[in-house]
Amino acid sequence: MKTESIVKRVVSGSLASWMRIAVTIFSQIIAVPIYLHYWSIETYGAWILVQSIVSFLTIFDIAHHNYLGNEFLKTGRQNRSEIAAMFSTGMLVAFIVSIFTFTIICILALSGTISQWVGISAATAQPFEIALLLTCGTWVLTITFTGLLGRVLNPFGYFPLSAWSGVLFAIISTAASVAAVYFGAGLVATTIATCVATFICHSMLAVILFRIARQEKLISAKFEMAKGFSRFHASLALGVQSGLEILRQQGVRFILLPLSGMGQMIAFATMRTGANLALQGVGTITAPLMPELMAFLVNRDQPRTESAFSVIWLMLCVVLVPAVLVVQYLAPTLFPIWTQGKIEFDPVLFALLSLAVLVYALAQPAIAVVNGNNLIREQVAISTFATVITVGGIYLLVPLMGVRGAALALLTGEVGTLLLYVHTAKKWLTGVGMRWPTSAFATASLSLVVAGLGMFSIIFFQSHAGLCLMLALVAQVLVLISYWSQLPLIAREAATTQAVRFLPQLLRKRLDKTVGSTS
Repeated sequence: MKTESIVKRVVSGSLASWMRIAVTIFSQIIAVPIYLHYWSIETYGAWILVQSIVSFLTIFDIAHHNYLGNEFLKTGRQNRSEIAAMFSTGMLVAFIVSIFTFTIICILALSGTISQWVGISAATAQPFEIALLLTCGTWVLTITFTGLLGRVLNPFGYFPLSAWSGVLFAIISTAASVAAVYFGAGLVATTIATCVATFICHSMLAVILFRIARQEKLISAKFEMAKGFSRFHASLALGVQSGLEILRQQGVRFILLPLSGMGQMIAFATMRTGANLALQGVGTITAPLMPELMAFLVNRDQPRTESAFSVIWLMLCVVLVPAVLVVQYLAPTLFPIWTQGKIEFDPVLFALLSLAVLVYALAQPAIAVVNGNNLIREQVAISTFATVITVGGIYLLVPLMGVRGAALALLTGEVGTLLLYVHTAKKWLTGVGMRWPTSAFATASLSLVVAGLGMFSIIFFQSHAGLCLMLALVAQVLVLISYWSQLPLIAREAATTQAVRFLPQLLRKRLDKTVGSTS
């Protein structure tokens, strides 16, 4: 397997992930003002809660998908028949599990239990429950299939196809919901429009992926149901871990609702929109990286493993940190326009939420090592610790600091998660005769210090905010130069090769001549 093709797939998948973030951010910039203009705060809050609840109630389905996806990667493309049997059985089990999950959701929704649980008002309860059932039903008919189809093809180099499809789907689904609201649709009608768009897109993708899977000889008529349910049972612990993560990341809204009321919960959720998008995007960076990283780890290839890590940390240094600094500077002006003055901007809250995302990004290589090797016990232990810290911190700090306390609790939980994942990854790597890139990790960590100092200097020295931004960006450039100098040669060559793809043709030729003359 050539290094150039590996890097090409990783970078293509990563670019697709970041393109999806860009599309979603742009969509939200347009969508939120439209939602707030045509809908009441209660309706918009119900829309947000539907998305969060679906994520929470399908955790065991997603955990099963992720567990099988990791098993496919560990098995390796050389064991095609084993992967085929595992996939075909897993698909059938996944559909059975999703039907069971949907039945439970129907019972909870139709009995009014979920509405009472999240505190939805009586006037909004019925459309909220219908929207929830429609969204969950669409999930069963779409992601149940495309989720596993995409994962089984990952070891064979097809991740970029799924990733770029996701970019297109993000555009279409958001356009459908925004258009529906613009033309006067309520919560239920908007959900129907979104679900129809989602179903059409995923159906087309399922046909394409199924044809590829058949060409790759990954469709088997052999069903080993005992083994299939055994794997599902093994994934339940991963489901618990996923549930704790969702509770820590998305479930904050449910906890804040009774503590601070709908208004403050909406303010927190809206101000966290950008952070949530980046959070999801950072997590998806590891997906295109995972097939190659697992191959490197199996082969005990230290240089290429560090090269894979560098993709994420370069994104942190080059993209994320400068982005949060610039957004922190612009947000006080743009946020009131974006929300039409209905939600007050809190710069401290925004900075704390941004820092939590940066910490999460820094932890991604360690998380990839632990998750990719299905170290489920360690994952559950770390998530339990982080969730206790976060939820406990929210109950302790929100009465004292308001929603800023919730953001501080989230940041504290992320820092604890970072430290534990790095410790676990170090231990695993040492056990297989490899090492954690401590020096590069420490230098990448300096980016967070720069971001924190930069954002809070912008907040507390508002009359000199522009100067504070420039100084922070200069400091980040110095950190980036230091980080670049510590990268393995293979990582620098790969990054340079891919960066050149974005230069005009004339500049490429000049750069090639320069490189040729110095080599």
